[in-house]
Amino acid sequence: MVDIVTNSIEVSSAKASFKRAAQVLQIPASSGKAGGTATIGYVNTGTNLQMVTLAANATADTWVIPLSFLHEGDVITSIGICGQIESGGNAATVDYALRAQTAVTTGSTDASIQVGTQVAKTADYLMNETTALATPHTVISGEHLYMLITCTTAGATDIELLYVSLTVTQQ
Repeated sequence: MVDIVTNSIEVSSAKASFKRAAQVLQIPASSGKAGGTATIGYVNTGTNLQMVTLAANATADTWVIPLSFLHEGDVITSIGICGQIESGGNAATVDYALRAQTAVTTGSTDASIQVGTQVAKTADYLMNETTALATPHTVISGEHLYMLITCTTAGATDIELLYVSLTVTQQ
């Protein structure tokens, strides 16, 4: 067996496998869709932009971003979110969570893997948050991962979501 290590990519000729060391992947918010709660609703803010916005007076509006590019065996060690809060002096909150849907014989299950630290602001704020997973998560067969984002905006506030991020060691 010959092992070659080049630029953090391990290549094993006997196993024909590749491993990329921990890297941060950014997934555009615009790749998501409205979740089950939409009091105001998110808006894709233009054909030349990869962000979505949530206007004022929203209550726990949800946005779902699929993470369908992950492979079985990939290991996730942190999650993050990037965007901006325009507060107008009023409260705005952003919650984000890594979740998994898993196929089972009795019907699919849906479970939380890691909840990000809530962002709660009453002033303009640049979001660039990262939360480490309490236990690194290894993607398994039959599992589909997604990020669930829940935002609340008061009067004269809005939220721009640019992307979510994952720190992943790819197998």
